[in-house]
Amino acid sequence: MGGCGWSRKEPAGVRSETERMAFVGTWRPSFGREAAAAVSKRARGNRIGTVRCLQGLPFGHYSGLAESGLASGDVFSPHGTKREVIEVQVELPLGIVLAEVSGGIYIAAVKPGGNADLRSTGKIKVGDRIVGTSAAFGSATWPSLSLERVLMALKTRYKGEVTLLIERAGLAHDIYEPNVEDAADLAKSTVVLLDSTKSELEEQVRNALRSFVELRNAGLSAIGTLTFLLQRSAELLKKYSKERGHAASVDSLYRKLKRAGVPLDNKIYNLLMTAYINTRAPEKAISVFQEIGSPNTECYTSLVKAYRKLNRLEDVLAVKSRMESDRVPLSVITYNTILSAYAERGDFESVENIFREIGARHLVPDAGSWNNRMNAHFKAHRGRAKLEKVRDIYKAMRLANVAPNKFTFTIVVSACVECGEIELAENCLEEMADSGVQPDTFIYNKVVEGYADHLRYESALTLLEKMSANGDARPNEYTYGQTIRACAAAGHEEIAHPLLETMRDRGFKPSAQVYVTLLRAYAKRGNVVSSFRLVQEMKEAGFDPDVRTMSALMHACVESNDGALAVSVYSRMVQLRMKPDVVSYTTLIRAYGKRGDTEMALRAFNAMKKERIAPTVTTFNALIELAMHGKQTQLALEALREMNNTPRVTLNRRTYELLCNSSCFENSPKDYVEFLMDVLKVLQESKMYGNGQLYCELLGACSLASDSISAKTVLEHRRTGVFNISGKDKALASKAEERAAVINRSVAKLRSFC
Repeated sequence: MGGCGWSRKEPAGVRSETERMAFVGTWRPSFGREAAAAVSKRARGNRIGTVRCLQGLPFGHYSGLAESGLASGDVFSPHGTKREVIEVQVELPLGIVLAEVSGGIYIAAVKPGGNADLRSTGKIKVGDRIVGTSAAFGSATWPSLSLERVLMALKTRYKGEVTLLIERAGLAHDIYEPNVEDAADLAKSTVVLLDSTKSELEEQVRNALRSFVELRNAGLSAIGTLTFLLQRSAELLKKYSKERGHAASVDSLYRKLKRAGVPLDNKIYNLLMTAYINTRAPEKAISVFQEIGSPNTECYTSLVKAYRKLNRLEDVLAVKSRMESDRVPLSVITYNTILSAYAERGDFESVENIFREIGARHLVPDAGSWNNRMNAHFKAHRGRAKLEKVRDIYKAMRLANVAPNKFTFTIVVSACVECGEIELAENCLEEMADSGVQPDTFIYNKVVEGYADHLRYESALTLLEKMSANGDARPNEYTYGQTIRACAAAGHEEIAHPLLETMRDRGFKPSAQVYVTLLRAYAKRGNVVSSFRLVQEMKEAGFDPDVRTMSALMHACVESNDGALAVSVYSRMVQLRMKPDVVSYTTLIRAYGKRGDTEMALRAFNAMKKERIAPTVTTFNALIELAMHGKQTQLALEALREMNNTPRVTLNRRTYELLCNSSCFENSPKDYVEFLMDVLKVLQESKMYGNGQLYCELLGACSLASDSISAKTVLEHRRTGVFNISGKDKALASKAEERAAVINRSVAKLRSFC
């Protein structure tokens, strides 16, 4: 019978169980004897349980397509679903990716914005099957017998348009709809895919999932579709892992795969766990692990990472013990994950034990292992010990022929900067260049921070310029902020302010701290006009004045000797209901000192203590400065006594400079000697030592007053350890002693003569 009737009759020639199963519950067209033979041949050759027909010819007969003048038309699937073959003209370059599966050529991906996406006369879709292309020469059409032949035809036509004959199915488009009986057939397939965007991957997964369900419900093999589905799901999970805040998207994908009954392998489970961990949902990664039948090393490692994220060190060790009891081998990555859990806590002893265990298991520690070891010591130690430990591990790492990576140099540079060894940090940058490791923005920022700490503003500007010309490590807000700090701290606000404008011009929004840093630089110079102007800029940028801002304005007024204006700023701060801090009160005391108003200064000091704001050494220095300028020596001694009795407050060199103020005793050197001896007594009351400044000033005052008795007493105090002379004061102390000896000899001669 040659019509187009429908029959459930199994086609002749279908003999294998696989072929029989492919036709269960499906319709097939009846084409007559010749067509039936072709159907049988197609089923035996490719084990495909669907038959496609165009103009009475089964698609199994590709020979003669060019001669028959193949054109667009309609075909019908065995399910009665309409299929069509359309003719599409596309300009070169096409912007498509082809896949050859089981002898068919399919559109695996369409590049967004490419000619196939935007300029084709018919919309090309992923999953379309190419059954014909323009011939290499002329206007003929070639059948698509192989991927090589299609590529040859397309490459030969290096410009102009090409014609594609595309078969499109009414079923869900899936490039793997043709059945692949086993994995061996799939391994022979050639599949090349684009680096798809997240939205494209989500669409591909939806289509593949729909196709998988339809093929399975139809009783057809879906191995190829499943492989593609898992591959695309894996790529999508990797995308989710790179972008935070996609835990809900991971939930949705996982739920759909489970609901569709997709068999998941360890690779997908591991990617699911990784995605949850990276999207800040480690507890969900733990739940996923519970559903894995036979977890492998990678899955266990992800479980360790999840517990590490939750800071559950006991569970990390429990997973390690379970792996050992289940005889699942621990990899170097597993050990590195365990090492990182201890390293974050600074538990370098445990890190050292685990590091040795890696070698005992006949594994070779990699850069990650060494980095975790280094990081543990970095977090555990302080000062020079930190730098020495980090450098020792770095040297051992190089001796072990393990190449340092970017994280290695990040730790080393950070240790150098924190210990004030900016030159060593610069050497690290040179070593990075020699090792072929490109510094990132974080490493450069650390070096800029070191330059700011050492007031090396020119070096900071040079590095900023280098980063601006670098395509990989571009400067960010922190880079500009630290460079501005370097210029401001070095007293070059005339460079810092234009740099602030450059920062804004390049699209970076300065933080409030950047503005305050520059404001303090103006305040230190007493530049009141620029300080108020900068506060106005802050308000325009959306930063309302706060306590730090107002305190800096007060400081600017004090440094410009305008105590009244500083008090006015403080009053405005109170009106705005800002709670003064220790800096505000200290600056207010200095402001009253500039006005010579001792009473108000003491009121501010008492109000500060009433608010339970602990005064600092700077606060006490402000009181001592006020007292000495007013020649109120008893007040200065009382401030010194209270300072010594205040916890966590220690005299600094500025304190001694203020106390050793001879201008208060211009006409009475003996009174000056008496005052300094009283200072020494106050220090001794608190079991404190006098420093080199006080020692030299006392000897000098004794010389001026020709007081040999007091000079001998001071020299005796040094011999008994009452003074603690630092290295920088020893040379001055020796000269002061020589002058005192001369005075003593002169006084002795004078008394002998009398």
